[in-house]
Amino acid sequence: MDYEAIADFYRTELGIEKESTVRLLAENTKFRKRKKGEQILSAGDKMTVAEILLSGIGRVYMFDDEGHEVVIGFWKDKGGVCVGASGLKDRVMFNVDAVTDMDNLEVPIPIVLYAIKQDPTTVELSHRLLGKIHDASYEWQIARQTKKGLDRYKWFLEHYSDIADEIAQKDIASFLGVQPPSLSRLKAKLEQES
Repeated sequence: MDYEAIADFYRTELGIEKESTVRLLAENTKFRKRKKGEQILSAGDKMTVAEILLSGIGRVYMFDDEGHEVVIGFWKDKGGVCVGASGLKDRVMFNVDAVTDMDNLEVPIPIVLYAIKQDPTTVELSHRLLGKIHDASYEWQIARQTKKGLDRYKWFLEHYSDIADEIAQKDIASFLGVQPPSLSRLKAKLEQES
């Protein structure tokens, strides 16, 4: 992906209007191909770049007290950002790996912070992108806490139908807070209802 394609992405997909901001970001952005299974972020690492998704699916997870993976989300929307922490200067709080091959843009955190200082529309963009992450996290938490198994699975299909076939069943089960055999039973029950 060359400079012009990256600049056009910032203009058309992310809606950055100020040409000096587009130029700053595009000149400092690295296009990155990721292979399925590749680690993108690791909990505890210093956050150095903001990752912007062009294509593919990422899995966001943590480890519980017993060392088991707990899937807390999926990174799937074109233009979606993955920064790894609530503050851009913080350490990464969770792990992210590629569920499929991915194409990403990497922007150094100091460049992101500078752009935010220089261009108010970039502040609005960062609020919008981080707001999407926040909202998805709350929706997931509410679904896990308030819905029973079958309704939780229906909620997953409603919100993640575009990627459901690409994700390992164990990861869907973890995301929904059920064991894989329980997920199989939920799927069978849903098929019976259809």
